[in-house]
Amino acid sequence: MDEKMNELKVDREDYKKVMYRYLILLSIGINIVGAQAVPILNFPAFLDAVGTIFSAVVMGPIIGAGVGLVTNIALGFLVDPGYFYFAGVNILIGVTTGYIFKEHPFNLKSVFVASIFISVIASIVGNTISYMAFGGVAGEQLDRITFLLVERGIDLFVSVNISGFFANLLDKVLSFVIVFCIMVLIDRNLKVNEFNIRWK
Repeated sequence: MDEKMNELKVDREDYKKVMYRYLILLSIGINIVGAQAVPILNFPAFLDAVGTIFSAVVMGPIIGAGVGLVTNIALGFLVDPGYFYFAGVNILIGVTTGYIFKEHPFNLKSVFVASIFISVIASIVGNTISYMAFGGVAGEQLDRITFLLVERGIDLFVSVNISGFFANLLDKVLSFVIVFCIMVLIDRNLKVNEFNIRWK
């Protein structure tokens, strides 16, 4: 009896390790695809943290932060060195998301509150980096909004924060909606009880 229990325990641990590896790679891939899709869609958002949020919800803040870091390093080498500067933002998103859903259930109410809270944090940090490192330049769609505000007499720093906040809010709401849909699919097809996700 004890041997069978030990075998089951080992099988569960092996399953969990394998799933972690696949989900980490999937999360990084989702981030990279999302970041590349934005300029093609000409959309005023980022979508480079969908996988970070997903991994943080499923596997916790440390892995979420790691996914965010690896994503920005990969995008920095493959796409644009500017991504290196914003690695801290993606890490912060992973840590914050992971701790929120470690303490609170994953439902529509908590997702809505988390998306607003994280968008504020990401906006403050990201906008400051954008202003200090790039003079407020953050991407074609965001730059148009920023320059429009500047032309109307609003200070550059304030304009960067206004456009950045609304872009981050839209981005995080969309990201959480995507993650919520992914989580529903996972709940139907995988052993989510292995990941200690609270749904209620």
